[in-house]
Amino acid sequence: MTEMRIDGIYDLSTIWKFAEEVFPYFKERMLDWDATYKEYLSRIFRVDSEKELHLLLSEFVNLLGDGHTDYHFPEKLITENGFLPFHLVFREGRWFIGETVEELKEFLGTEILEINETRIQDMIKECFPYIYHVEDYASPETVERILPFFLKKSENRILTLQGTLSFDLRTGIPSMISIQRDKKEEAKEESDNFHRFYGTKLEMRTYNKILYERIDNFLNSDAAREILAALSPSTGDADKFAGVILDLRNNIGGMTAYAEKVAELFIPGEFHAYQKKTRQIKGVDLASASQYIRMSEKKIEELIRDGLCDSEEVKRCLEMAKNQHYFTYVDSFGAPEQKAFYNGPMIILISRGTISAAEDFTAMFRSTKRAVLMGMPTLGTTGTPLVKRLRLGGFLRICSVGHQLLDGTEFIGKGILPDLLVEETWEDYVCGKDTVLEKALEYLSAD
Repeated sequence: MTEMRIDGIYDLSTIWKFAEEVFPYFKERMLDWDATYKEYLSRIFRVDSEKELHLLLSEFVNLLGDGHTDYHFPEKLITENGFLPFHLVFREGRWFIGETVEELKEFLGTEILEINETRIQDMIKECFPYIYHVEDYASPETVERILPFFLKKSENRILTLQGTLSFDLRTGIPSMISIQRDKKEEAKEESDNFHRFYGTKLEMRTYNKILYERIDNFLNSDAAREILAALSPSTGDADKFAGVILDLRNNIGGMTAYAEKVAELFIPGEFHAYQKKTRQIKGVDLASASQYIRMSEKKIEELIRDGLCDSEEVKRCLEMAKNQHYFTYVDSFGAPEQKAFYNGPMIILISRGTISAAEDFTAMFRSTKRAVLMGMPTLGTTGTPLVKRLRLGGFLRICSVGHQLLDGTEFIGKGILPDLLVEETWEDYVCGKDTVLEKALEYLSAD
């Protein structure tokens, strides 16, 4: 344990150091990072196990409250700890079993009330110090990764509306079965001027003259090409569509450059998404700051009066000492005079599952007012993370770029708000009814 604790001290120090250098939100967090580091350094000497040590590092990182700033546990520790035999779904403030292993299939779709005699909401809150969350929400995938650390290896008990079930954590990722959706909706789609595109990576279909495209990530360099082909498969006349719906409700992000290529199909000219800031540090200014900090305000005023420094220099140096001096800029996409391929009505569907590069994409359309945003708020996390492998086997991500919407609206930790708020219910999920998409189709058909 001694050697492991030494490596833990090294990793904690590495986290503190890199956040000190690049994290862009210290001013917003109002966090004394040095004092916090000292507190957690002392706590390392009180941990009794490897698991506790990793949880401590995760908690330390998560104090920064950013979705692109996190601690990833070593795969070996995750495997040893075990996996849940079910997947979680969050709807209307409640948690449900969306998929599970064969032997627990009778509990598919049921609401979880308690785990090991603890209310599910309280159990989830126990996870919050270690994972990014927005109010009472954390992504189900993130909860599933951390929740096993707070459970027993075997004989865990879940209270549901259908009774109580007992489960053990699994040694590997188990195969699961899903809820059988109501096939009537699918049959109705096929008979109602519905056409599905095949041979594409994206899920694409048309409803009458409305093109629907589901984009679950921006890791596909062919996405823009596939959408372009769907817009104009033969005639070259993209305006034959009465509307386009881009579904980003489960988009985990990826490459903003790929997202930009899709956006250029719909947004003409040069366009923007965010105001950005990144830390700016000069060694000589830090050295000057160390001198100014020792001086009284009266002494600094005398230096300024005598022309030995100026007020802007003092301000810049002291901001650097407080980790609050930034280079600010506006991002840029497209090109002047560049034409969009499609100019008709558009809706972008968003949710808490819209993350990172998908939020960058959403912001492009918000800033240009090119599309109506419909659904629920996004997750509120984007940025270019610095990635660092640590000695104990985990790895660290630290956000290096701060973001605001183009109009100055803060959305990190809050999400980008839709223009039209539409929430999917649990009943919709179970029967396969897509209320949000239905509202989008109605909206475009009305136009």
